[in-house]
Amino acid sequence: MALEWIEIENTLYSYRAPQKEFIEKLAGRVADMRESGKLTPVVLHRLRQYFRIKNIYHSNAIEGNSLNVGETRQVVEMGLTLTGKPLKDQAEAKNLAAAVDYLEELATDITKPIKEYDVRQIHQLVLKGINNENAGRYRNVIVEISGSKYIPPGPEKIASEMEGFSNWLGSVSCPGENFAAADGLIYAAVAHTWLVYIHPFIDGNGRVARLLMNLILMRFGFPIAIVTREDRMRYYDALEETQYSDLSQFLSLISECVEESLEEYEAAADEQRERIEWAKSLAERFDAGERVKIANEYEVWKSAIDLLKGYMRQTAAMIDEASPLVKIYFKDFGMLEYEKYISLRVGESAKRTWFFRIDFVRGERTARYLFFFGSKSHYLKDKCHVTLHIAREEPSGSYYYELLDNLSMPNTISISELGYDSKAEKFVSRAPNGSVTENKIEIIGKRFFEEVIKRHFSN
Repeated sequence: MALEWIEIENTLYSYRAPQKEFIEKLAGRVADMRESGKLTPVVLHRLRQYFRIKNIYHSNAIEGNSLNVGETRQVVEMGLTLTGKPLKDQAEAKNLAAAVDYLEELATDITKPIKEYDVRQIHQLVLKGINNENAGRYRNVIVEISGSKYIPPGPEKIASEMEGFSNWLGSVSCPGENFAAADGLIYAAVAHTWLVYIHPFIDGNGRVARLLMNLILMRFGFPIAIVTREDRMRYYDALEETQYSDLSQFLSLISECVEESLEEYEAAADEQRERIEWAKSLAERFDAGERVKIANEYEVWKSAIDLLKGYMRQTAAMIDEASPLVKIYFKDFGMLEYEKYISLRVGESAKRTWFFRIDFVRGERTARYLFFFGSKSHYLKDKCHVTLHIAREEPSGSYYYELLDNLSMPNTISISELGYDSKAEKFVSRAPNGSVTENKIEIIGKRFFEEVIKRHFSN
């Protein structure tokens, strides 16, 4: 069946129709959060501070900056000069912080269109003191993009290209009645890719494009999209696709980044209430001795599960490097917190328990497998307390995930749940039919990758 495409008005870009529903639901969540009044001034202040450092760190790290998160915080918030770290890297962190602050100003008045001057001003802040000669000025030389087949327009075309881009930008950057609408996310993605397509500056194009993208998201009421250092290669691959006017992969990545930030919004709004309820519940369920036992159990379990994740990540990277046809991306969502471990251990629900996701891509064909924490199934009740469940994107390109247990047997793989038996010090895997086996990590991982590739990419 032929794919349906949605053309983005007044641009060269289009994206796959199935993505529209996901983006609209994401926009609906943003609108609901604002209408519910959960975003209090205290929560918003905390979120702005958290995202500010995270955004600066990852945006610079994508471009090769050597500062880690803590060092970025020291340079930006404390004004320190770090010994042993390049001064240029430290200047990049300070400059990006100034540019982010400028974005806050531009985001405030949503009735004032974003203009070409604003784009150049953002660039001036990004390169100030690093390359003053070119800060805020368009390039006058031909450039090539490392690792890309795309050649940006020559310097003689930049003025006219930027004029066309700026006219479009001004027409879409005032949300009006479209506040918190799906169009805001789409416009943000277009603004980024269009600016990178023109590549108007000698340096700093990526940073400016990401800032401009987030400025539009902020104007439309969305959380910002933070493309992480770990997503660097997926980000570049998606941008390469946009040179052929296909925004699908890039829009998918940005939608996921916005959703992750939105979950931070939702978590911050609910955090205090959840912690109070959890503390009360825990006190009622366990005495002091039992709490110590469970805390030790959690540390052993966490180490084993981290080992599993490390092996899956390394295997994904090895196959990706070795295969010229199939690209494999590994997305890490972090470890399950102790409080959530307790909730799952006693059979209660917990939010935001994604552990990692592995994306397999070959041309137009994709397969995305999501590993998330949950309470043990009855098949593993005597072996584990908290396990990893596996879901797959169904249908492909929809960004809806269905448990492998819910898929028909010929349509799935032989692993649907993973756990660690701390008494036996072994990993266990369960198939959708309920059969349970004990195996080493290497065997479990090898079987997973072999079956996925055979299932989705054997023809």
